[in-house]
Amino acid sequence: MSGIEINDADISKVLMYIQRFGDLNPKIIGALARMKNAESVIKLIKEEFSLHTSYLVRYKSIGLKAILALVNSDPRIELTDIYEMLDGFTTFVGRDQIYNEKLIINLVFPQKFENEIINILTELEEHNMFEIEKLLDFEDSIQFAYDFSTYDFKLRRYKDQFLVEPREPVYFPDLSDGFEPDWVDLQIIGKKQARNYLTLKQIANLINVKYKTVLKHYQEHVIGKGLITAFGIRLNGRYQTRLSIIFNENEEFLRELTRIPTLTHVHRLSGNTYFGIAFLEDPISGKILEYISQLKYKYHVDADIMIHPFEPRLKYLLAASIPYEHFTVDGRWTIDTQKMLDNVRKVKAKLMGSNPSQSVFIPKFHKVE
Repeated sequence: MSGIEINDADISKVLMYIQRFGDLNPKIIGALARMKNAESVIKLIKEEFSLHTSYLVRYKSIGLKAILALVNSDPRIELTDIYEMLDGFTTFVGRDQIYNEKLIINLVFPQKFENEIINILTELEEHNMFEIEKLLDFEDSIQFAYDFSTYDFKLRRYKDQFLVEPREPVYFPDLSDGFEPDWVDLQIIGKKQARNYLTLKQIANLINVKYKTVLKHYQEHVIGKGLITAFGIRLNGRYQTRLSIIFNENEEFLRELTRIPTLTHVHRLSGNTYFGIAFLEDPISGKILEYISQLKYKYHVDADIMIHPFEPRLKYLLAASIPYEHFTVDGRWTIDTQKMLDNVRKVKAKLMGSNPSQSVFIPKFHKVE
């Protein structure tokens, strides 16, 4: 670490405030946290830990519906192929590192396009590229801030006793009250999600809009109308592994999961199903998996675990922004189903190679009941 002497408690406190208020001017963060050295702490975090801050969006408030698809697929299909076939209406595609045929896909789209999206999924099934195990609606999302109270910033790892007290969610209230976001609002959110190191000034330059206009939209709409539910942060993300936890409704199990300091989301889905997301670092990954196994046994919970390493890049995990490119300047959502169908056929042809009679093999896997 650099020669600046800053203790772990100060770094942890600043990161907590960034998760609550976003990547504001360091002076503002310092004032909110009542810390005289906040600017130095933030400078160190950015230089030493590649701090990135992103927006966690409230889909309904920006006119989008979210569903989770649990899919059995041909393991030869690349995650980028899936993103292209669904034309960017995916915010996450994850392949399980252990069972490569298992996919989890987070689809986000305007409600009026639901039939078109389902038709594309049906097309993938008809081409024997997908077998849809479950389609689950997102009903509510709970965000948790990273807890760094057991983190050693000098060693860059969680301490052996990594578990924390059960945590309460961080949740911004929904203040939209019928408000309809415009093109600038969607550009701010989408570009910040796509490249979370961007500042508002950089976003203003990219979309050719005055900085004051972008700032006004950010303050009055993105924040003022509660279009985002929380701020997400990532430190040294390429060294982490994302964990997907699909489990049946059980409040005790959920409460104990929140003791994992890197648990960031728990989504409540249809069918009394929950979808939890945690991020693992190598020193504690085995312990977290062991801890979840113990909880499953203790509370008699049927939980399916999927592991998605960040490296090799795009092999097990593809994270993307909301489909803001499909939102026009005059405020309309668009979809190009023909483009999606063409991409499905291109991927099918790639899989078949030079032998058109070759069948596409989809191995079976254990269903999540």
